[in-house]
Amino acid sequence: MLKYLRFLLIVGIFLGLLGLALFVYLNTRNLPDVRNLEHWKPSQVSQVFASDGSLLTEFFIQRRQYVTIDKIPDHVKNAFIAIEDRTFYENPGIDIWGILRAAFINLTSGRIVAGGSTISQQLIKNLFLTPERSFRRKFKEMILAVKLNQVYPKDKILEMYLNQIYLGHGAYGVESASQVYFGKDVWELDVCEAAVLAGLPKAPSRYDPYKNPEGALQRRNAVLQSMVEEGYIDIYTAKECYEKPITLREKDEEDVNIHDYFTEMVRLWFAERYGIDELYKGGYKIYTTADKDLLRDTHYIVKDHIEILQQQVGFPKLTEDELNKLLQDYRNQKVKKLLKGHIYLALIKEVKRKSLIFKIGDIEGTVKFFGSLKNAEAGIPIYVRYLGDNRFEFVPYLETAVVSIDPETGAVRALSGGYDFIKSKYNRAVQAKRQPGSAFKPIVYTAAIEKGFTQISVIDDEPVAIWDPDRFEEWIPRNYEGEYHGKVTLREALTKSLNAASVNLFLEVGYDPVISLAYKLGIKTKIPKVPSLVLGSIDLSPLELASVYSTFANNGIRCEPYFIEKVEDPNGNVIYRHEKKCERVIPEDVNSVMVDLLKAVIKEGTGKKAGILGFPVAGKTGTTNDYTDAWFAGFSTRLTTVVWVGYDFKKKIGWRMTGAKAALPIWIDLMATAHADKEVADFDFSSDTVYLPVDTETKTLSDGICPSEEILFIKGTEPKIDCSGNIIIKPAYEKEESEFLFDINQENTGEDDGL
Repeated sequence: MLKYLRFLLIVGIFLGLLGLALFVYLNTRNLPDVRNLEHWKPSQVSQVFASDGSLLTEFFIQRRQYVTIDKIPDHVKNAFIAIEDRTFYENPGIDIWGILRAAFINLTSGRIVAGGSTISQQLIKNLFLTPERSFRRKFKEMILAVKLNQVYPKDKILEMYLNQIYLGHGAYGVESASQVYFGKDVWELDVCEAAVLAGLPKAPSRYDPYKNPEGALQRRNAVLQSMVEEGYIDIYTAKECYEKPITLREKDEEDVNIHDYFTEMVRLWFAERYGIDELYKGGYKIYTTADKDLLRDTHYIVKDHIEILQQQVGFPKLTEDELNKLLQDYRNQKVKKLLKGHIYLALIKEVKRKSLIFKIGDIEGTVKFFGSLKNAEAGIPIYVRYLGDNRFEFVPYLETAVVSIDPETGAVRALSGGYDFIKSKYNRAVQAKRQPGSAFKPIVYTAAIEKGFTQISVIDDEPVAIWDPDRFEEWIPRNYEGEYHGKVTLREALTKSLNAASVNLFLEVGYDPVISLAYKLGIKTKIPKVPSLVLGSIDLSPLELASVYSTFANNGIRCEPYFIEKVEDPNGNVIYRHEKKCERVIPEDVNSVMVDLLKAVIKEGTGKKAGILGFPVAGKTGTTNDYTDAWFAGFSTRLTTVVWVGYDFKKKIGWRMTGAKAALPIWIDLMATAHADKEVADFDFSSDTVYLPVDTETKTLSDGICPSEEILFIKGTEPKIDCSGNIIIKPAYEKEESEFLFDINQENTGEDDGL
């Protein structure tokens, strides 16, 4: 019997050893090679910065900023070691006593409830293994942890761990967590702050200092106690921390991750050059031209104005194509739960006075609309924004686009491609092509000045029938008010935006000079040779028009618009840097006269409202047929801004919704905001130009007796007679001691070559 029992014992031991060997074999034969970590490149956040160096947005899968061990202070390292793995520098990757203690707890409970994991084991689990809680996974973890310590020094393992660990609020690694919780780099943390971070790995959500400050405080104090026990800090340092509350970075509007039309342009630009995977994992720093404050202000200014404008023009009549598209979008919209701040398509159920009762799937709601509702009826899709607590607001159909450029460099300071990026990702500032209307006219007038015209040159403001070969019919340009003024000056024609006079001027200047100049000014759209070109019949983007007006603002020098200054890789190497591309496309003297004309539009023409700004500006309105597009393009010496307003589907904005009424108010608010508390210099004109007093009735120089107005001329192009009939041999700006005037009856031949 004893022999039999001994045999069974030997067989049992043999089978146990065989089973153990089989278990070890099966669970170690396909283990990953820890040496692969030599090429480990953790996913890092790519950051986008504004022109002043402030953070605009981040692109990431895991929000991580990798820092080498030499940049992590000892008290940060010690805080994690003290609470997570006290024997880190002595153990071979596993803590035997910790494992036995955890094994006892797990065996008595019948499942994995305690870990006893070292820092090496935690790193292995995060990098190589699944989070399943089983003896098999735990065994693999221990084997790999030992191998890890055989291959890498302790400091390298700690570096990888401190950059890999998840610490809550989307932050991976101590540097990102330091920024999220304290708004500083990890090397700037004090002992108290380090203890807060070290307390998070065990349960980031439970010890979240924002959500559970009391729990976070207790956990921090536990970390400090462990640091005292391990001799990393003395009891006095710990007591100082015990007495301090956890002071976190305030979460306010600045913390909002700006994701709008501008940052989307950045995303697409980077993805096209370096790949989308690199953007979300590569840890790049992208420095842009954006003025962060102006970018944010542009969003709110646009939103306020478009909402008011939609109420003024009333509920629009949808085109058939628009209706079909919105209905299709509504059907494709999947909504399980309404998210606060998001914009949704809804279907009108009922119109009741100033209220629209609607449904979004099975969800019902009501919004107020105080404009005309004659076009609103059941079944029509509308946009609504969810405000929370079953409250909604009406979102306009109207859209807009804004571009603001620094004319001296071409740097895009602000850009908005629509009412709201949440409503539509379509970037109208760069992707939409719309007719600019009269905002195109300055190109024609610039070509005319280059050809020798002056501000007081006379042109006919009379309708003329022109054969249009494309439409195979006569085209007769008409003035906005339906009135014609006969003989008018160039200045009158532009400031009053007279269509007939502008067409006659265009025909006199010729197609080729205008088209050639338009291309030089930055218009990339193919330009047709049609007489209606002068009235802005070409489709172009707001960015293209902004390039044109920035050239006027920059003394005739065009700088290619751009929005990326430089890109750095994770190691700080500059892999892209913008090279300034500027060239003169308009002679300085010609440009000076053009700017003076555009100042006159503000002073006495269609842009009069902009005079409220109180600093020097110039610009031009633009309105297309049937009020489908409204524009204002203008500039100061510091900034060029273009505003477009309209619907995505071409239709009337509203009766008499001109550029001056629909777009100019937005432009004024944007420019006022951009120039607040800044000195704005007046425009510098070429030394080859001169202001001279002119009698606008006779188109002669004033001699002080007749009425006069100061007009800017390129030297040599001014009138050669004064209003008393005297021929001016030598102009005043060339005289040194005396004047040379001769009686017109004795010297004049009857020709006036200055008109």
